[in-house]
Amino acid sequence: MEDRIASSLPLGDLLAEGPFPPHHANCFGCGPSNPASPRIAFERRGDTVVGTFTMDERHQGAPGVAHGGIVAAALDEASGSVLMPLQLPAVTVNLDVNFASPAQLHRELIVTSVLSGREGRKLFIDTVLTDGDTVIATGRAIFVEVTAAHFQRYGATPGELSSVGA
Repeated sequence: MEDRIASSLPLGDLLAEGPFPPHHANCFGCGPSNPASPRIAFERRGDTVVGTFTMDERHQGAPGVAHGGIVAAALDEASGSVLMPLQLPAVTVNLDVNFASPAQLHRELIVTSVLSGREGRKLFIDTVLTDGDTVIATGRAIFVEVTAAHFQRYGATPGELSSVGA
C-alpha cells in the first residue's frame, strides 16, 4: 500500500483534514442509524482517507471472524469515501478484492484508501484493510462519475447526499 499512497492523486481542497460526516444516516458502512452498520469512522489525512471500525457478531462468517462480504463492503465503503473530499457523485462499477488473512471480530481495524488514477469519468481507487501490521485484504475499485439525478432516480432527495456533491 505504501507504493500506492506515494502515487496517489490529490483530493483537492473542498473538504479539510479531519473527520468526515457519515455518507447518510442509513449508510450500511458508516451510517449511525443503520443497526447492521459497522459504523466506519472516516477521516482525511492529506490525500489519503483512513477509516476505523470494529466488527461484531452481526458481521460474523465463521465463528470469531468476519464474513468475507463485510470485508469487501468495508473496502467498497472506503473507496467511496475518497469521493467526499472531491465532492464527486460516483458509483462502483468494479471491485476486485484479495483476501490475505481472516478479520477477527472485536478488534479495531483500519481501512485506507487513495485515488490512484483517473481517466475521464472513471476513478481508480486502491484500498487496504489491516489489523495492526496484518493485512486482511486489499482492493482495487473502479468508480464512474454520475449526476445527482442518478441517486434521485432511486429515491434520494435533492441534497441528501451532499457528502459527495449530490
